[in-house]
Amino acid sequence: MRPFFPQGEPTMQSKRLLALVLATGLLAFGAAHAADFGSDRHVARGVQCQTCHGPDLKNPVWPEEKVCLGCHNRDDIAAKTASKLNPNPHKAPHNGDCTLCHMQHEPEVDYCAQCHQFNFQMPNGKKQ
Repeated sequence: MRPFFPQGEPTMQSKRLLALVLATGLLAFGAAHAADFGSDRHVARGVQCQTCHGPDLKNPVWPEEKVCLGCHNRDDIAAKTASKLNPNPHKAPHNGDCTLCHMQHEPEVDYCAQCHQFNFQMPNGKKQ
């Protein structure tokens, strides 16, 4: 078996450098995964769990669309996504609740795909 450090025992400086590289890698890995779900992005912006789930976190409520629209303006979202999505699900005649697609504690889903074949790419959806 080859030694991990082929030149012999590492110096204290090389051990510190290795520790720094490993720590940086772990932080980068954690940061990349921290934004995978909407709840993580909300918490990063200072939104508390109670804002969406009510004051009793032992019995949280499932947020209804009006909770989402209390902070997110549907027309602004539709305008922001107009050039990216055709047709734009944020302006659909039977849009439904935000959380049908935008799960906050699990990957997003293309709810429209139950009936339509628009093939929307969900940026925070399940990785195949």
